[in-house]
Amino acid sequence: MDAEFKGQLIENNIRDVYQRYLLGHDVWFFREKLQSTTYAQDYDNFKLYMSKELGLHVNNIAIVGSAKLGFSLSPDKNYSQFHDRSDIDLVVVSQPIFTQAWQAFLELHQRTYLPTYGPIAKNIFKGFVSLKEIDTRNAFFDDWSRKVEPLKKDLQTIFNIPHDINYRIYDSWESVENYHTSGLKELKRQLEENDK
Repeated sequence: MDAEFKGQLIENNIRDVYQRYLLGHDVWFFREKLQSTTYAQDYDNFKLYMSKELGLHVNNIAIVGSAKLGFSLSPDKNYSQFHDRSDIDLVVVSQPIFTQAWQAFLELHQRTYLPTYGPIAKNIFKGFVSLKEIDTRNAFFDDWSRKVEPLKKDLQTIFNIPHDINYRIYDSWESVENYHTSGLKELKRQLEENDK
């Protein structure tokens, strides 16, 4: 984990850290991985492209996770650095898409055994669904797959992004903030415990 980030997290208000590090235009992937001198503009162009393709407002899309910071905030991943096999976590805020995805998961669960029911239900309770690995036997998931699969080529050729995108659909920005500030609070608690 980055020493500067660790210091900011320990010393500052959680919400301030969330807004500065997770919502700003400084995206590690564009700045460091791609060595772009116009990284903020590159991020804007990426968001504009994704907003057009997904039919959403540009402000309802954001990169988070290790592509944003250069390292993971997850203790399960041992705060690992972004690497060639890392996904790019994309926040998509859309109440309609969230509701449709929730209904699609519910329909699948009622029709067949859903081995990932527990994690899916836990995420829905937190106000988001992950559309990384989906079952295309459901019409909504099939439509979603047909929408995002063709984007992979453009992401590689236009933005130099060969990584898989993990679409995390949130019902609101409040849910995005609650999820991330909760994780930051727990991380701060662990860091303070370790410093004792």
